Amino acid sequence: MVPLSEAEDILAGRLGLLRGIVQAGFANAPEQVQGFVARVLGASADMPQLPVLSLDDCLNAARFGGYPALARSGYCLAQAGRTASNAQAAQTFLSTVERQRERSAHSQAELAGDAIALLGLADGLRALDRLALMPEAVAQASLWVRGLLDQYGGSDPRLGRARLLAGDLLDGQGRLGRQLAQTQDLRLAALDLCLWRTWPEILSTMEHPDAPARRTLFKRLLTEALPAEGETLHAASWLSALDVLTAELAAAMVPDAHHVARILAATQGSFRRWRWEEKPTRKGVQPARWLIEKEADVQAFLLAVLYPYFREQLEDEQYLSGFGLRQGRFDFAITSLRLIVEVKVLRTATDIKDLEAQIADDLSLYFNPPNPFESMVVYIYDDRDAPEPENYPAIRDAIRRRSERIVDVVIVQRPSMIPNRASRVA
Repeated sequence: MVPLSEAEDILAGRLGLLRGIVQAGFANAPEQVQGFVARVLGASADMPQLPVLSLDDCLNAARFGGYPALARSGYCLAQAGRTASNAQAAQTFLSTVERQRERSAHSQAELAGDAIALLGLADGLRALDRLALMPEAVAQASLWVRGLLDQYGGSDPRLGRARLLAGDLLDGQGRLGRQLAQTQDLRLAALDLCLWRTWPEILSTMEHPDAPARRTLFKRLLTEALPAEGETLHAASWLSALDVLTAELAAAMVPDAHHVARILAATQGSFRRWRWEEKPTRKGVQPARWLIEKEADVQAFLLAVLYPYFREQLEDEQYLSGFGLRQGRFDFAITSLRLIVEVKVLRTATDIKDLEAQIADDLSLYFNPPNPFESMVVYIYDDRDAPEPENYPAIRDAIRRRSERIVDVVIVQRPSMIPNRASRVA
């Protein structure tokens, strides 16, 4: 077994080399790659220090450059988010997209083959859509980008997952599926973790490869030949993937609110062997039927899931301090994380309309002083007879925008073996 101090030295050395490759190659990288690298590595102190790509500079360059500069401005727009995006920035970006649409068929095909450029465009358009800026123009531009994604193939098969993500950013159809890539291709596996880390609102519910596969990937990222000088995109993907895997190790020792959200998201897979017997297996006993129908049922299930991790830190539902005649009562909480887990059950199609209002009401009650909690994970159990999983990303996004206190929104469908609501009998 490698001593801990030696393992730390190996990791630190590998991270240092990867940072060096990114820093040395950033200035000469294509503009769309610059945007991607700045987006995925962000401003974290653990990541390489990169030149600042201001939104204004990116948009000005896009006005006079080709599609690489346009794609970079999309990444910049998304990274700026709510704080810097405005109507003028939206107008500049969309007018530049319109000019790109008018270029030659050869130029269109060149863009369509560049997965990283398409992802940048989709990232920028999604940012504008979330801000409800110029919705008609955004819809038209999104339709054009989806056409490029559908009509042309990519030039690099390893970047195919980035193309799928670009489509999902635009319409949320779930092209990437429910699981991160299980592959022997190290670059593809690293890129998948990189995408998962950077766009969690789209990919948060995706299942990771099993533990042996993750350990193997971690070992290979630490031991196999590094990307060559100039392979800035791949070096950035490796850095991001190592960050995911080391964070996973740290979370196992010191869990945080995001780790709780990942545990809860994984409960969808727990339903595969759910017990619902048509007939008893022994005479004289009732058939085993684990019915989940109301909030209390879901709470009991989730407490059983989380107890091995948090034990005495779990606090069952109780009232919080309030004002006047109203007091909030959370479903359960993890006191050490100052985290509330709020459970909602969807029973009919009309319930979805009330969901946002319920969450808004909860937020107004849960986080008033002197209540000690700081954040919340929303867990939605979809018990409708006609679930609409294609709408889950939009529901998740709408609820998360309610407050920065909402760490994540997890939506799961009831176990398939439980009968429809109208078919259940006592």
